[in-house]
Amino acid sequence: SSTKSQVSGKKGKVITYNSDDGSYDVSAFYNGTFVTEKDGVYLAVFGAQISSPRRNGKGDIHMWMRQDGENVPDSNSIQSVDHGSTSVLVYSTVFQASDNYKFELAYSASTDEDCTRLGLIATQPENEPLVPSIIITIIQLSDGANTISYAQLFSSKTQLGNSDPEVIILDSVSAANRIDIATTEDHGTIKYSEAGVYFLIANTQIGSAEGTHASGEVHLWMRLNGKDMPNSNTIKTIRNGSAAILICQTVVKLEAKDKVQLMFSTTNKELGVIVSRPKSEPRVPGMIFATFQLLNEEKPIPYAQLSSSQTQWGCVTPKIVKLDNNDGLQRIRNDNGILEFEESGTYFIMAAAQCGSDENDGIGDVHLWMKLNGKDIANSNTIQTVNKDTAVLVCQTAMVIQAGDKLEM
Repeated sequence: SSTKSQVSGKKGKVITYNSDDGSYDVSAFYNGTFVTEKDGVYLAVFGAQISSPRRNGKGDIHMWMRQDGENVPDSNSIQSVDHGSTSVLVYSTVFQASDNYKFELAYSASTDEDCTRLGLIATQPENEPLVPSIIITIIQLSDGANTISYAQLFSSKTQLGNSDPEVIILDSVSAANRIDIATTEDHGTIKYSEAGVYFLIANTQIGSAEGTHASGEVHLWMRLNGKDMPNSNTIKTIRNGSAAILICQTVVKLEAKDKVQLMFSTTNKELGVIVSRPKSEPRVPGMIFATFQLLNEEKPIPYAQLSSSQTQWGCVTPKIVKLDNNDGLQRIRNDNGILEFEESGTYFIMAAAQCGSDENDGIGDVHLWMKLNGKDIANSNTIQTVNKDTAVLVCQTAMVIQAGDKLEM
């Protein structure tokens, strides 16, 4: 992570870090370069806290991946910053890498007004962990080439929505192994060839149609074999043509021949899944969808997919996030938001909180961070501004957990 703010202009700049919160078998350099030390399939998740240094700026932040100094195709994402706001821009990817595979994350900023700046902003709230300007998580999922079922797919076409659910078409692919993608281009259907526990994450670029400044909400969720997945829906408000990444993720046990689709709807026909082509940057796909199998050949893999069916109001005093739904659970216990781990190991943890206000009339910030055994996890804090709207706030980490440890959000 980085404890320092990073401000850029329209020209792309590499995101750097200065805090090694935990690393193994990945070489990380303070200039922002990461180098894999083993062949394998990797998951990378980047969460950038975007804003302006004085919270007076307005414009867009772009963020994308580079490999060996070259832009990675279809890796770009855009999120708007409004006056007084801050939010987390998330980019995630699954990729096959050889040893000595070098990559980095770049970003650029465009402001709507002179004399203002935008970037990745670190802050230190009182009596809370630091909010880093960037949280970087890189995990090796398997050794060697094509040893697990995984895929990364894209949408290269803008799709505008309406109140009726529509399937997001995934017509481009960067990687696919033992996952059937034959019908993704026509029907957006991902077919799983092998039974197992899978992680699925969709980064969806939402906004308004070109030439419009539409406002409203975009909803995003998953379907399994034609039926909506319970507790999978997420919502983001779009204002005056703003842009945002809307995240939807899950861990789910799938059977061979199961079919998954990504669904969306909008409250305005000029809103939807938006593709764009910024100058001198990679294309911004409408969606980056990644999925992979959680594999442990010796024993069942520990995992948990939890959610909350209750609205929870915050205050200045920290509160534990209650998680009353066990959507999927194995070798991890959940006591309404207190997770107890039965097995030691390195765990990837990701939380996506739907933030808003009572009757959509509140203005302020929501902070979200993690605690381990009752103590705040350093550099785990994230912030989402609420301004009479709703958005998803993401907080993620990878860390070594011991059997009996307890985690809270």
